[in-house]
Amino acid sequence: MVAVLFAALSGISYGASDFAGAYATKKADAALITAAVQIVSLLSLVVILVALSPGQLVTTDLWWGALGGLGAALGLSTFYRALAIGPMSTAASMTALVSALVPILAGLALGEVPGTITLIGVAVSIPAGLLVSIGGAPVRLVSPDLGPRDRVASQTDAGTTRLLSVLAGLGFGLFFVALSRTSDDGGLFPLIGARVASITVLSVIITVRGVWAAIERRHWLVIAIAGILDCGANSFYLLALDSGSFTWVAAISSLYPVSTVILARVVLKERITRIQGFGLGLAGGALTLVTIGAT
Repeated sequence: MVAVLFAALSGISYGASDFAGAYATKKADAALITAAVQIVSLLSLVVILVALSPGQLVTTDLWWGALGGLGAALGLSTFYRALAIGPMSTAASMTALVSALVPILAGLALGEVPGTITLIGVAVSIPAGLLVSIGGAPVRLVSPDLGPRDRVASQTDAGTTRLLSVLAGLGFGLFFVALSRTSDDGGLFPLIGARVASITVLSVIITVRGVWAAIERRHWLVIAIAGILDCGANSFYLLALDSGSFTWVAAISSLYPVSTVILARVVLKERITRIQGFGLGLAGGALTLVTIGAT
């Protein structure tokens, strides 16, 4: 039951962090914002480790964390950009699907066989995340008021969003799988390797692209919120893995589009469609089934 709670809190925090990061990305380069968010996340992690000293430092865990950090760098930078291109309630559709399927398939391949009720909950979580995030797509992509040139531009944006979303999903999936391979005694220390690796990769990307620039002061509050939430999401995910099965922990954590869409509705006044409402209901059902199966 505790593992289910931590997995749900992880998904909520991931979605809120993504919303904040994407909001800042609308005004600045995605890689630059992602690096800043990761730095804040790392600083938050250091504070937690110094204050609580959770877990033991294991070298192998740092390497697994570093591999996950590479996935996180790819996932966050492409996902922030995908969210910034179109409405936040639609840009996460393929990301949610791919990032859920990768760890679930990996868990099954590694020999994890959840109970029947839990497996049904995992299966329900996949279309739930997809429906929540894809529900508003037609508004942006097929508006009858668009002229020929605008229609071509809109289709180009849609293709770019799909590509970025698949890349983001693969990156997030790699992150989930890598962290699941860390030791039970590692605590939060694997996240040090993850953050150092992601910040290093992003710094190289920013340097090669020549997009280093000062971030406006008004964006730092949102960046700080995104970084703190990211640290919290990763911490909750590792805590969930301590007593839960990787297959369903990753599935529940992958419901992050739910909080992204809700925040988009509250902050940006994006309309929640019937399809998204149905997806939210499925998400609640998936969480309930996993909770029943895990107890």
